[in-house]
Amino acid sequence: MLLLLNKKNDTLQAALLENGRLTEIYFPDEDESVAGNIFVGKIEKFVPALEAAFVKLTNDENGFLRIKDIRDEYLNFFGLKKLQEGQKVLVQVKKESGTKKEPQVTTNIGLPGRYVVLMPFSHSVGISRKIHQEEDRVRLKKLGHEIRDKFECGVILRTASSEVSEEYIWGEVEILYSTWLKIVDDFKRSKKVKLLYKDLDTDSFVFREFLKAGVEEVIANSAELRELVRSYSKNIRVKVVETDVFEEYGVNKELKRVLNRSIPLPSGGEIVVDKTEAMVVIDVNSGHYTSTDDHEQLSEITNLEAVKEIARILRLRNLGGMIIVDFIDMKTEASKNKILQAMKAEVMKDRNRVEIYGFTQLGLLEMTRKRTTKSLDERFTVSCPVCSGSGRVINPQFVIEKLMYELTHKPADVSQAIIKLHPYFKELINKEELRQISKLNVHLHFMYHDPNSYELSWKK
Repeated sequence: MLLLLNKKNDTLQAALLENGRLTEIYFPDEDESVAGNIFVGKIEKFVPALEAAFVKLTNDENGFLRIKDIRDEYLNFFGLKKLQEGQKVLVQVKKESGTKKEPQVTTNIGLPGRYVVLMPFSHSVGISRKIHQEEDRVRLKKLGHEIRDKFECGVILRTASSEVSEEYIWGEVEILYSTWLKIVDDFKRSKKVKLLYKDLDTDSFVFREFLKAGVEEVIANSAELRELVRSYSKNIRVKVVETDVFEEYGVNKELKRVLNRSIPLPSGGEIVVDKTEAMVVIDVNSGHYTSTDDHEQLSEITNLEAVKEIARILRLRNLGGMIIVDFIDMKTEASKNKILQAMKAEVMKDRNRVEIYGFTQLGLLEMTRKRTTKSLDERFTVSCPVCSGSGRVINPQFVIEKLMYELTHKPADVSQAIIKLHPYFKELINKEELRQISKLNVHLHFMYHDPNSYELSWKK
């Protein structure tokens, strides 16, 4: 894997390339990210119908706390029987706010490090699914239980923990536990809502999350970044260049391509990605690929290509929630199982948790992907001011018919009509026909901003 670090206007951008293909990207958010931050909140109101409470985090924002995210371990820790309206509460932002949603918060606090995540209100021990060596898993499981018993906290051993000695891991746990004790102390002293703990700054976050096993080389455009990389790992090659790394390696060009609704596959097929507020729907089409007459073989080849591209797009665009994939029809269970196993292998590369539930009776693959920060779509695009995000405009024939009606019902004392239309109408409307219908001197200007309408004015 190749890691690109691009310093631009004093901000650090990162991109991960696997076999020369862009698979993961990081841009610092213009609005400061709050995911992972820990607050002293105040419970404003319980809403039984939603099985949730609204928690005041700051002066201008509320958090959404699900009842199921109020852990018994939390209540026991603070000697409480239940939470009540008006009570202060220690919460962590689980998921950033969406277009119409408040940020989700939880009492299940997690303090992430490079090697472990410390979970003060849990007693479980977890091992990253990306650690495959059984010997490593057994060793880390034993270590996890020792950490849990000593600190009375749950712990997750991250992928990077398999690369270092236990001494490094114990050292990080000591730091995280000290941080936790300070958070608890500050919380008990606090009387007003406020931020208690902020997750890492941009640079530290990038090194913690992107400098992982498999990264063989780093390309950076700052000598300072070379030293930072080497402080994390001395075994990775670092090359410093004097250019915009993203432009040099085609990252910006590839981002424009993957944000398209339709994304081509190597053999001529395509995937079509449609995103809603809570669901992503992906359709797989064979397109012009006809090199075989065997339908099952055609389906399998195209679907396997789609699996790799879908897993990459989910990571790259940071799409989350429910995901439904409509693959090309497969007649045999063997073909479906092959696609299922291929998808399970591909999503193992994802930093975020992906659950695959299998095929429905209609042949649709059901998945979910956890997402805590904004998607690339939300970061890079806005709703179209013309179609309001629907991707569709009024049929031009209806717009023309409305214009024709207005021309035939013109005021009695006019001799000219000035019409402004969207350039879209250039090949769809006939100037002479308009003159004959209206019996007027018609002036057409294709400069109007909205294809759903037009501007019509009269002259005597």
